[in-house]
Amino acid sequence: MKKIVIDTLKLLAITLVAGVLLSVVYQLTKDTIAEAEAKELTDSYSAVMSDASDFVEIESPETEAFGEDNTLNTALYAYDSEGNEIGTVLSVTSHKGYGGDIDITIGIDTTGTITGIVVTSMSETSGLGANCQNEEWISQYIGKSGEVAYTKTGATQENEIDAISGATKTTRAITNAVNAALDFASDYFGYGEGGGNS
Repeated sequence: MKKIVIDTLKLLAITLVAGVLLSVVYQLTKDTIAEAEAKELTDSYSAVMSDASDFVEIESPETEAFGEDNTLNTALYAYDSEGNEIGTVLSVTSHKGYGGDIDITIGIDTTGTITGIVVTSMSETSGLGANCQNEEWISQYIGKSGEVAYTKTGATQENEIDAISGATKTTRAITNAVNAALDFASDYFGYGEGGGNS
């Protein structure tokens, strides 16, 4: 009995020490991790709107276009080096991915055309839905405007993209988020119907 109590106390002590060490490591690294994530997001703005020299966040934009399936995280005006508005950059989360939330950053110019798109975070299945991060696949959205559709039989229309093989749910989630972003750019900024607000 005494040995059991001693062993239990040893295990408890090890568990407590491990918990304290994990807590200390988390406290020491959380700011670094947060900074790295913030930098990755900021870098994605330039990646999707390469002609922009400056980005200005829009405070509390209306978000009805995103519905319940998507969340608008950040909306920014994009300006060129002369201060002209050239479009918007939107950070959007789709809640309908196969593996959970999928975060994308999308650039849309004042004509309502997609200038760039990157998947910044996802938990999709490796070798299937995770292929949404492949530049070759995601770049299909660039140059699209209006409503984008996906097909499993090979894109033949201007507004179509090829679905990821074996990952229709991932494709649907991203395409729906893209369409919500395009609708928002049209409704909120007037992009695609004669230009933007500038």
